[in-house]
Amino acid sequence: MKNKIRSASIKYCLLAVVLIIPFFGKQTSAQIFKPKQTQQNERQTVTASPERESTAPSPGMGWSNDWRVSLGVGTALFFGDIKQYNFYPVFNNKSEWRFNANLIIEKQLSPVFSLRGQGVYAHYAGTKREWDRNFVAKNTEFNLNTAIDLNNLFGRDRKDRFFTTSVILGVGLINFNSTLYELSSGNLVAQGGFGNGSGINGQTLEGIVIGGFSFDFRLDDTWSLRLETANRIINSDLFDLTASGGFKYDVYNNTSIGISYTFNKNKKRVSKVPESEPEMIIPAAVQNEPIAPENSLNQVVEVLAVEEAAPAAVIIPEVITKPKTNEVAILEVEYRVQIRAKYEGKVPISELSNKYNIPENEISESSHNRYYIYTVGSYATYEQAAQKRNELKSTNKIFDAFVVAFKNGVRLNKLP
Repeated sequence: MKNKIRSASIKYCLLAVVLIIPFFGKQTSAQIFKPKQTQQNERQTVTASPERESTAPSPGMGWSNDWRVSLGVGTALFFGDIKQYNFYPVFNNKSEWRFNANLIIEKQLSPVFSLRGQGVYAHYAGTKREWDRNFVAKNTEFNLNTAIDLNNLFGRDRKDRFFTTSVILGVGLINFNSTLYELSSGNLVAQGGFGNGSGINGQTLEGIVIGGFSFDFRLDDTWSLRLETANRIINSDLFDLTASGGFKYDVYNNTSIGISYTFNKNKKRVSKVPESEPEMIIPAAVQNEPIAPENSLNQVVEVLAVEEAAPAAVIIPEVITKPKTNEVAILEVEYRVQIRAKYEGKVPISELSNKYNIPENEISESSHNRYYIYTVGSYATYEQAAQKRNELKSTNKIFDAFVVAFKNGVRLNKLP
């Protein structure tokens, strides 16, 4: 009866957590930890036509599209009554070292929070020589947890960091079979599970609470290495089939290293135009004024005739001034380099000038989707803006600067 009540309580608690964590993650990240501008290196698509398409997400977007799958293997250690030392395992005469293998499916809810489902299969062991006891257990674990990105919580929101640290908090269920032996003789003392429990295939079913850390090392946009360690507190003192010795709840630790793959829906396979050789783009004002070949020849003959007759510069200024008028033609679309953004709050331009070593008169402030964005320069072509971006990265150390487009003074969500 007691086991049934405990199992029912655990199931209701897990259901509550499943409903609360996603809501908490989205609401808290949006209200308490309001996202700063996501600074990313832009990716552009180049086709045969002069139009360009940007795959860089607009401010504050793109995070919810990320799914990640991780596979890991590592060590499994038990901390409870049947253990020789409190904080480290023994290696000889029934070693306490065991292994675990795990799979994680993760959904990014915001720059700070992600929701993860994890499955773990592991073996555990413990030895107590003065009690002449040794136990082994096989454990299948399913848990739901949230990872809190400390870098984005306390710093700028970025997805391209090489190293990221996260805190892991969650709950779960374990199904296990345990066996207790005499250490000296190997005789069986007691068993738990093995068809007598309320879990899968009669294993013992218990609830757990999880807490730990995850360390991610980014390899590229999709692959990363993950080192993770977390302790599990079991809602029981019978994992090692011994209810004495001072441990009210048994604890075990899983530490693993693995590989992660990120599915990014916003990512596209693109090719880049070499930025060192920008193509010539004729302003629309010039394209709309075709000149007949006959008229062009007549103009040249007139100029030569005037120069031979009398070297007065009367007609020559007219030929020179017309291209100048075309060069200063006002274009609807301009390209700038974005260096900073802040959600619902301004950043003093003097502060940016001192931080990035850029004159204040070169920094412009605009607003877009409740962000205040700060840009440098104004260029007629993408290539010119890209050269300025590269200069800001190499000289001013603004590594997350990227090119944006404005039309009639309004920031566009993608490059035209």
